[in-house]
Amino acid sequence: MGYVLNQLSNLPVDDNINFYIFVVNGQYRDPLYDVIQSNFVQIAREIGDNAVVAMGTDSKAFTTSVARKYLGDGNSDGSFTKILPALLITNDHPDDLKVDSLRLIVPLKHAESHFGNWHQFFESLAQFVRGENDDFARRFQDTGDLLDASNKVVMLQPNFFGLGLNINELLDRWRARKSDTA
Repeated sequence: MGYVLNQLSNLPVDDNINFYIFVVNGQYRDPLYDVIQSNFVQIAREIGDNAVVAMGTDSKAFTTSVARKYLGDGNSDGSFTKILPALLITNDHPDDLKVDSLRLIVPLKHAESHFGNWHQFFESLAQFVRGENDDFARRFQDTGDLLDASNKVVMLQPNFFGLGLNINELLDRWRARKSDTA
C-alpha cells in the first residue's frame, strides 16, 4: 500500500501492517528522491498488503515529522539531514511507537551500489517486507556499517549505509512474523 500524506498523523492505523517505509527527503529535489518518486506506485504495489510506503506532500515538513517521531531529540545536531534522501523502515505505526521499535535508515546514495541496481534494491525490499526473503536485512549485516545501539536509539553519522538498530533483532522479528503468517 502507498500513501501520500499531508501529515504523518494522517497515516491510518491498521493492525495487519508489519512494516512502514517512510520516504524522507528534506527540502530539495534530488535525483535519488526522484527515483523513489517515479517508482512510488510500483513500490506500493510490490510490497503487498501488509506493508505501507508513505511520503509527504510537503517533503520537508514530512521529513521533520518522521525524524521527530522516530528519532526524537537525538537529531538536534541535524545529522539526519546529511544522509537524505533516505528510507526509514520500521515495524511500528507512529501512534504505536515503543522504545524497542525497530528503525532502519537506508540512505539512497548507497542503496544502488550495495544492491547492484535500483531494480534489485526495490525487489529485495519488497521480498523482505512480504516475508519471502531476508536478503535485504542481511546485506546490512554484511556491510559492517551498522550501528548497534544498546539503548535502541538511532545514532546517526554521515556516510553509513543502513544506519539502524540490531539487525539480528530485525531478522528475529522478521522470522517470527513469517512463522505467524504461515
